[in-house]
Amino acid sequence: MTSIQLKKFAASTIAAAMMFAAASSAQAAAATVSTTFNVDISLSPLCSVTTPANLAFNYTSFQPTPAAASTPFTVTCPNGTPYTVGVTGGATDDAVNLTYNLAVAAPVGGGTGSGVAQSYAINGTIASGQGGTCTTNPCTNALATNNVQTITVSY
Repeated sequence: MTSIQLKKFAASTIAAAMMFAAASSAQAAAATVSTTFNVDISLSPLCSVTTPANLAFNYTSFQPTPAAASTPFTVTCPNGTPYTVGVTGGATDDAVNLTYNLAVAAPVGGGTGSGVAQSYAINGTIASGQGGTCTTNPCTNALATNNVQTITVSY
């Protein structure tokens, strides 16, 4: 082989190697594939209610006007979740034998969740003119078996 032939052979070998490298690079890029997928989220709404302070009445036997008391609480439900709020309606306390009524104050009945705490109150009344049962001064209903009431949030 002459030096001219050797140079031509080297040049053609280098050119072939460069074409192979370029083809390999194009094939590597052509081998990339992609696809898409969805992200599915299943959210179960959960509302919460704060525990109010005890509802405390002061009442004197046979008083001429009703006794009233109130205690606040909040309800938090996820944005857009409709809900209702209720409370056990009342009872005759079995320790001091006074009848009382309970109701949820405005917004009456509930609402639609916003993700932010909504303010409510439990309002209670003891009707006037009741004598009650009391052998000491003062009497309390600490020993009552029915003084626990329930706030219910339905959603």
